[in-house]
Amino acid sequence: MRSLLLLLFVATFLVSCKSQQKGEALSGNEDIEAITEDELLTGKVLGKRKKKMEYVAVKLVVDENTCMKAYTDKDGLYDFLINPSKLKADSYFEFVYKGYVKKQIPYSEIAENGTITLSTKGDVVTTTDYRLFYEAIRSCKDEL
Repeated sequence: MRSLLLLLFVATFLVSCKSQQKGEALSGNEDIEAITEDELLTGKVLGKRKKKMEYVAVKLVVDENTCMKAYTDKDGLYDFLINPSKLKADSYFEFVYKGYVKKQIPYSEIAENGTITLSTKGDVVTTTDYRLFYEAIRSCKDEL
């Protein structure tokens, strides 16, 4: 009797695990394509004397209604999880940091070489303008 109950319990357990496993599988080719299309775009921002810059506000302008945001870390690195098929030909990046000139670069150039060097020569960003930009891009998306 015990062995029969044990056998039924094991059979029920195996069947339930198998059915749960099927439910977790991706449904259709669309989900697989969506996963494979996303890319991690990484880059680095340098300042004076090739110094790694922390807290640079980076904005990816996809079109007039869509943008993404990132901020550089202590190593000057930033990254975006993007779907390249959603970007437009005129999509571009903006790099803003106080005491440096605001830099705009087309997406195509960043995709080739992710390292950007900011300059202190020209119309530099004030602390107030930097803070306004930093806060303004908070409304941009984290993913595309």
